[in-house]
Amino acid sequence: MKILLFIALVSIVSAQFDDFDINDYKDVINSRNFTGKVVLVTGSSSGIGEGITKLFSILGANVVVTGRKEADVQRVAKEVQELSPKKLKPLEVVGDLTKTEVITTLIANTIKTFGKLDVLVNNAGIYPDTNITQKDLLQVWDQVFNINLRAVVELIHESVPYLEKTNGTIIDISSILGIAL
Repeated sequence: MKILLFIALVSIVSAQFDDFDINDYKDVINSRNFTGKVVLVTGSSSGIGEGITKLFSILGANVVVTGRKEADVQRVAKEVQELSPKKLKPLEVVGDLTKTEVITTLIANTIKTFGKLDVLVNNAGIYPDTNITQKDLLQVWDQVFNINLRAVVELIHESVPYLEKTNGTIIDISSILGIAL
């Protein structure tokens, strides 16, 4: 099993998808084929995660769209299905990854729906605006720790048995802002 720090794909898809043109990604599309692969991207209902999910869908993968807001998950899922060459329906999972039961259900539903997992992209993360004098600093810190680190460890722990079966890949996305903590 490979564990990668994924930078190249992020730079490709980090552009806003408001002006999305599939022709801008022809080189990437022609160089990679994810047909039959199952890709789970956390935090895929907006931002970089949304872009990554769309690109994997364009490349033929079955994708899992995740997020905390149902409307955003549904919007991205619809767009992802439209971008898929075979119009593959993504799995939609709404939930808070700081809750163990949500992570367990996310992995279980992915396996139940697709029968396997090939790629886990840990993308969900937060960086709230706070400072050391803030009264709720420790609550904010717990929230940051739980989504940015604990959830990643739990997702990897739950996914490894399935990723080992497919010689899968784990991609952990982080930010230089983490150094500021």
